[in-house]
Amino acid sequence: MEYLWIFAAIFAAGCQTARSAFQKNMIPLLGDYGAAYIRFCYALPFTSLIWFIWINISGNSIPDLSFYSIFLCFLGSIFQILFTYVLMKVFSHKSFAAGIAFSKTEVILIAFLEVIILNVIFSFPLVTGITLGVLSVLFLSYAKKADNIIDTIKLLISSVSSMGTLIGLLSGLLLAGSVVTFRMSIISIDGPLLDRSLFVSFIAIVFQTILVGVYLFFVKRNELLAVIKYWKPSLPAGLCGTGATFGWFVAFGLTTAAEVRAVGQIELIFSILISLLFFRERLKKTELFGIILLGISILIIIFQKNF
Repeated sequence: MEYLWIFAAIFAAGCQTARSAFQKNMIPLLGDYGAAYIRFCYALPFTSLIWFIWINISGNSIPDLSFYSIFLCFLGSIFQILFTYVLMKVFSHKSFAAGIAFSKTEVILIAFLEVIILNVIFSFPLVTGITLGVLSVLFLSYAKKADNIIDTIKLLISSVSSMGTLIGLLSGLLLAGSVVTFRMSIISIDGPLLDRSLFVSFIAIVFQTILVGVYLFFVKRNELLAVIKYWKPSLPAGLCGTGATFGWFVAFGLTTAAEVRAVGQIELIFSILISLLFFRERLKKTELFGIILLGISILIIIFQKNF
């Protein structure tokens, strides 16, 4: 069980990478909001099926939920929806690169929230790994635009004062809020880990499907109709979304959210690999340097208890 959270986080990161790729491909058909919605609505059937099968297996049961745990799950769902909306603003902003880069500061923000809210104490090696990971992700966000390491760092520094950076930080804060409240919801419930994780993920998906669906019905009805019309090509995004949510929630039940999301940054490496293998893009030396730094940070976090 000691390293189960690592496998869960890597599995979640892989599913999330695939889900994002499917969503991106659906934007021409569904629009930005419709493509965002399929991560919720088409994850619901798969999440419901898994939950129904799980509770009908002998020995498994429905956990007793308190008002507190339900409230935290609802709050986490709201934060995640708002994060998705703010990220849309990042996509349409002229400082796109800065916004995306600084949205990745979520790991440090998560660690900060866990220290304040949950009184978590992080070891020095873990703090080192998390910090190095965030710096690596920021570096990788600009690595493709520069020919060498110095120019990449200059681009990163010059973007700090942009509006895109502020929007990116806001999206990172919202994601950090959702991650921490989801984890608080899971650990506030008594019972076996999988019972708790599956139930909270099921409730969260129900909340999000209803809330975003109502919004689209009144504000973006044409995109909602497109989501219904193109249900078949949207299903893979829902399936991958279910896998990602399940992986994250299992990992959150086992260790701190900061550690989980820090290891989950491996999704950036997955994304680069997809670009190399499927889109035949060339890997620049600056990107390779960033990948090596990110890999080192993940190894530090995984093995930090041995330091």
